[in-house]
Amino acid sequence: MKRYTFISFHKLLIASLVLAFGSCTSEDFWDTFDRTVDGPIDFTVGVEGSPARRAFTRAADENNQTQTPAASEGYYALQGGTQLRLKVDGMWKRIEETNGLVTKQATCKTEASETAVNTLNYDEGQTLYWDDYGTGDPDNKDAGGNLNKDKGLSVLAVAVDGNTEAPEVADWTSLSWTTVDANGKTEVNSKKLLAKDILVSNNLTAYKFAERDNADAKKLIFKHPLSKITFNIKAGVGFTKGSVGDTNYKFENAPTVTLTNARKLEDISTSSNDYALTKGTVSIANAAATNDGTKAAVIAGVTSTTDTTYTVIEQAIVYPSTPFAKDAVIAVIQADDNVYYIKADQIRAAMLANDANTDYTTKAGHNYIINVTLNKTGIFTTATVSAWKDVNSEETQPLINVDAVVGEKDGEIPTDFDREFDFWYSENLEGSYICGAQPFIKAGGSIDWSTTNPLYWPDHNTHYHLRGVYPTEKVDKSCKYVEVSNGGYASNSFPSNLMIGMPEFSAEALCGNPEHTQVDMRTAGICARTSAINLNFRYMMSQVEVNLTSKSGDSNAEVDLANAEVQLVNVGTKGKILLKDRSAVVTEEGTFTLPYTSGNNYHGVIIPQTLVNGDSNKVQFKITVYADAQKTKKSVYYADVAPIKVKVVGSTDAAKATDAWQSGVHYVYNLNITKTQITATASLTDWKTVEASEEVWF
Repeated sequence: MKRYTFISFHKLLIASLVLAFGSCTSEDFWDTFDRTVDGPIDFTVGVEGSPARRAFTRAADENNQTQTPAASEGYYALQGGTQLRLKVDGMWKRIEETNGLVTKQATCKTEASETAVNTLNYDEGQTLYWDDYGTGDPDNKDAGGNLNKDKGLSVLAVAVDGNTEAPEVADWTSLSWTTVDANGKTEVNSKKLLAKDILVSNNLTAYKFAERDNADAKKLIFKHPLSKITFNIKAGVGFTKGSVGDTNYKFENAPTVTLTNARKLEDISTSSNDYALTKGTVSIANAAATNDGTKAAVIAGVTSTTDTTYTVIEQAIVYPSTPFAKDAVIAVIQADDNVYYIKADQIRAAMLANDANTDYTTKAGHNYIINVTLNKTGIFTTATVSAWKDVNSEETQPLINVDAVVGEKDGEIPTDFDREFDFWYSENLEGSYICGAQPFIKAGGSIDWSTTNPLYWPDHNTHYHLRGVYPTEKVDKSCKYVEVSNGGYASNSFPSNLMIGMPEFSAEALCGNPEHTQVDMRTAGICARTSAINLNFRYMMSQVEVNLTSKSGDSNAEVDLANAEVQLVNVGTKGKILLKDRSAVVTEEGTFTLPYTSGNNYHGVIIPQTLVNGDSNKVQFKITVYADAQKTKKSVYYADVAPIKVKVVGSTDAAKATDAWQSGVHYVYNLNITKTQITATASLTDWKTVEASEEVWF
């Protein structure tokens, strides 16, 4: 509705009548006098730049942008249906109450466009007309200017791309604006996220009636007064595979990206790690934003995903001057329960390349694009094989002494171990294990994963107990143990060559990952780390070897050993080797005959076990000497095994009796038998250890 005094109206009416009487009927006259006589005020809309323009990227690839500007324009169109709020100022000499200033506000919506600009449709009842500013008044012009036909209209506009409701504006010079919601987190919803990206236009300061058909003159150019940070996050090695034949990876769930300086996951919510500037005011008149110093840990919102590249695009809107400090963490990404830390260093390099005088803070209208490929940490291992150690006895009684021979291993990794083994893992020490791969172990302890299924930590919290079992396919279907029984020793045959590898810790060993509560890896397992974890493979059975002799100063006391037999009585004959700790459990006991090899040598592989199980159940050697091959006559000799005292060769420690046969130990008993007594020496050798690589967390 026009505002003017009665005097002004009268003058205008007279002028209009003079024009109308000569050519119009009364109906025509009133139509001519209608306020829409000069038509609605028409605008077009374009947003300066594009999501890809004025962008600092951490990598060269920007193909993941969702919009592309017209190459020749340097603008892009708003989404169709976006509401704009307009403030249009002009001068009309006859409006005396406001010294001629006419201010009107209106709302309108964009039409969808594939070009660089949109056309506008006024919302119902909101249309503005040139006649509202007196363009039909011939007196609305004088030599002094400041009137509509000379100076033109000044137009301010504000919008949020994609939103059907424009911001309410009380002060066009200082509009309060927060880039995150009340709890300090941006909504993870594209429209609500984009609702934080305010657009303003102040370029039309002299839009004249005479230029109403000029495409450039009527274009509202919108700018971004705030800054945008974009993360193009691609799933890499270790995440879920795509469809059959697809070599790409994908996320089970969209990652969560939090803008924070926290270097530990639990510190994200600590305000001292907030750095993104999120509150302040936006001057539409100046097309500029000023932060008030408020900081928050902003969660970026998912704006799009691409099925072909399995990339998730997440964005956050912040105020200009948000810092990217040197060496600082700027974001924490949580992807399928894995945690990754993004540092500012590479985006700083892109900023410097663009502006030699950069202060490394965000600038208005700039989009800082960080391209990230997330790879899960693989489970890598090395191997150590413990070979024999020499152990001797100094004891002369009770007739069995320890002497010794190293045997054929010579302290080296056995040549028969240069082949694949089963790689087992479990989250529960006592639970069932899973066989996840069959890598090869090489001479020297390195492991070749090239022919097997690669394994990855599912997330940074999961702790695994890792085991290697050789030879393959020997673990019981319960996936908790390997079933074994006594037999003749053969270095390349099961169970003589049974080895189980596991990480070994001499004392409490905390996992070292600062992202969760520290746990003792001996009982809770090992969590994700990038360095190799050593599996120390140890032989799981005991070797018992007997060499018989019969030497005496008295020839009548010597025994013919041609038909001798060596047995173990009260001995465990069957059992289990547990994956949880490589301990042996005897399940059956009885008498076991040591297999004869050659000469007077007897050599068997025995389940590790204790040698004393009560006074009446001691493990003993039983040597039966037959008179002939038909075993028609015999002599029997017994000797307890437990009292043997042993010590490691070269050790200064006193020899001690052994009460058990240990896994991986080769016991060589040299038994000298005469008709009056048994005298003996024995040797013990244990596997040597090749040192493991050190443990570090990632």
